[in-house]
Amino acid sequence: MKQHTGDEIRTIMAEMPPAAIEALQTPHRDHQITEREARWWGYLMFARTGAYEGEAFTVSVMGTGGTWTQRFLDYVLADRASDARWGLKRKAWPESGFEKVA
Repeated sequence: MKQHTGDEIRTIMAEMPPAAIEALQTPHRDHQITEREARWWGYLMFARTGAYEGEAFTVSVMGTGGTWTQRFLDYVLADRASDARWGLKRKAWPESGFEKVA
């Protein structure tokens, strides 16, 4: 995976085509995928493949010869659960950071 600076990450996320965002949100409407969640996943895909498209990526597991696959919806739900455990909610795109929830 290519490493990017914070400014590069924001630029890559901002340049994500609206159709790619919609392609992630539409099949998961019942989970109300936010624009920020779709753009962040798009960045993760871009850093790995050079393209925004895709709902999964597979990485090699060092030392085992095996692989591990991360899927979009699983990632989003796990990320939300992690934030909720700490009473946090991500700010809406294009803002960054968190809001504390009661």
